[in-house]
Amino acid sequence: MTFLAPALLYALPLALLPVVIHLIHLYRRRQVKWAAMMFLQMAQRMNKGLSRLRQILILAFRVLAVAGILFVITRPMAGGLLGLTGGVPDTVVILLDRSASMEQQNLATGTSKRAAGIAKLAQALRDTVGVRSKLVLIENGHLQPQLLEKPESLIDLPLTGPTDTAADVPALLQGALDYITTNQTGRTDVWVLSDLRQSDWDAGSGRWQSLRSAFATLKGLRFHLLSYAQPLAQNLSVSVEHATRHETAGKAELLLDLRITRDAATHDPVELPVRFVINEVSTTLKLEMKDSQLVLQGHSIPIDKATKRGTGRVELPADASPADNVFHFVFDEPAVLQSVIVSDDETEAGPMLAALEAAADPARKYAAKVLPPARAAEIAWDDVALIVWHAALPKADDLVSKQLANHLSAGRSILFLPTESAGTETFGGLHWGAWSSDAKPSTVEWWRNDTGLLANTRSGTALPVGDLEVSRRCEILGEGTPLARLTGNTPVLMRADIPGDGNAWFLGTLPGSGSSSLARDGVVMFVMLHRALQDGARSLGKAQQREAGATALGAGDLSAWKRRGATVLSSEQPLRAGVVENGDRLIALNRPLTEDHPETLGKSALSELFAGLDYHVIEDQVENNSSLASEIWRTFLFLMALALLGEALLCMPGKRETQPAPAR
Repeated sequence: MTFLAPALLYALPLALLPVVIHLIHLYRRRQVKWAAMMFLQMAQRMNKGLSRLRQILILAFRVLAVAGILFVITRPMAGGLLGLTGGVPDTVVILLDRSASMEQQNLATGTSKRAAGIAKLAQALRDTVGVRSKLVLIENGHLQPQLLEKPESLIDLPLTGPTDTAADVPALLQGALDYITTNQTGRTDVWVLSDLRQSDWDAGSGRWQSLRSAFATLKGLRFHLLSYAQPLAQNLSVSVEHATRHETAGKAELLLDLRITRDAATHDPVELPVRFVINEVSTTLKLEMKDSQLVLQGHSIPIDKATKRGTGRVELPADASPADNVFHFVFDEPAVLQSVIVSDDETEAGPMLAALEAAADPARKYAAKVLPPARAAEIAWDDVALIVWHAALPKADDLVSKQLANHLSAGRSILFLPTESAGTETFGGLHWGAWSSDAKPSTVEWWRNDTGLLANTRSGTALPVGDLEVSRRCEILGEGTPLARLTGNTPVLMRADIPGDGNAWFLGTLPGSGSSSLARDGVVMFVMLHRALQDGARSLGKAQQREAGATALGAGDLSAWKRRGATVLSSEQPLRAGVVENGDRLIALNRPLTEDHPETLGKSALSELFAGLDYHVIEDQVENNSSLASEIWRTFLFLMALALLGEALLCMPGKRETQPAPAR
């Protein structure tokens, strides 16, 4: 709590004036002995205890009344729930969500959720704690604690500006926990500014249990959640899945796979002017959108045959969420889609080799080969998009294990297949268990069809995954993300939860006829392998598309990257959408597509995540102009009125006894 007129607090000793006046009146009385008062004094002694208590209470109420009026004129300020914070903490930790979804705006003012929340939080901290508390900022872009000199610094820092990234809220809380435990911050308030997007909070993650347990051991810790979870109406978003240069004898063209989605209660037809910008030359195409999605596959844009590489973007009309209205892309002569199968078993490797050598895209070149595990060192790691590892998992300290990890961190793909002797080694938190066989083949009863290797086709048609038969399977142990389950809820395909742009999958069966029908049916295996290949090929070649994030441009010198268009600080380069170049390398940075998902956490989900912790939620909106910290002089005025009322009740004379009328 703070005061707008703190100098008037020096007048607080005036609250003792009723006591001083009482003492003066007590000692100025002159005592006169009078024998007739003997019996009255004896009666007074009998009621002396109650009389003294009554006088003390009257004095206390008078002191409270004077103190109340003094507090009223000092205009006290407080923030938090009901304007009561319980005092100034030693440290205030601010966890800031700078994700792309936080740029949703009020169209009337142009103020985003992020800007509105930062302004209100800065004002509230200035009015309540000022510079008496240590202020620490942790934002999702860099996850590094930053000390602030004053609350107003929140508004001007580049670290609080917009980004086109996703937010990892559990990682933000882990950063706060590490700072609190390392620095012994004392009484600490943790402010979380977020729009409560489910994709950012990752409520199903196993990290929440350990975070709750660790925070519960800290004393004097309070959480304040300033949320901006209001939904968007009629929002449109655009993404480009592929941008490929195609050349024939007579012409050259750019082929785009485009997807436009909208979040609306009604799906009435609407005409959209979509703007295509290729090397700063723009064209506008009007498209009619009749459903929740509009997909253009292989949309052709003619280009000059001399244009071998370049940049571009697709733009939608402006709406309340500008972050998802633009998608950048780059193009160059496509790299060869190379894959390597590491296996000693020609029977299992043969069908996969044939599938990977077959061209899923006639405009691309494909190359695949089989290497035994002893020759894994011959893999051209910089040129290979997919590795199918049908060998024992390497030990953690082996060179091959480190090379596989670097392969993933570079954005490439690995598909692990089990061997007959699985071993106990682990990779990415997963490892192989025991083999089992069924007299009757099992079928896939559940698979994830919205994303991943088994997702539906672009037209919405499901893959025939349910027709697969699995006769032999190897147990997949550890913590990962299941993508397919057999009858009996047994995982048969899992993705390892490894940070970074690359993906590692574990398939719990083999394509051969003795284990499954993958090779016999062929469709699912072909699609699965080529999707893994395409996923790893995103980081091949000199022109690449990546998601904006702290590691999007690698760990080298960020100042070597030059941005086309607006100037951005080098430390913020990987966090902002756009096109950057370094020598002959072109990279298009865009928001993660998970930021387009509008689902938010509800109150029940928040209560589960913060169960056992001292927290409260402040639900705010961009349109709300009220301050988080408010004057609470009315509270003291109310207390003063109560004190005066109590003093008046105690000063009331006792009820007189009615004398009976004399008998006539």
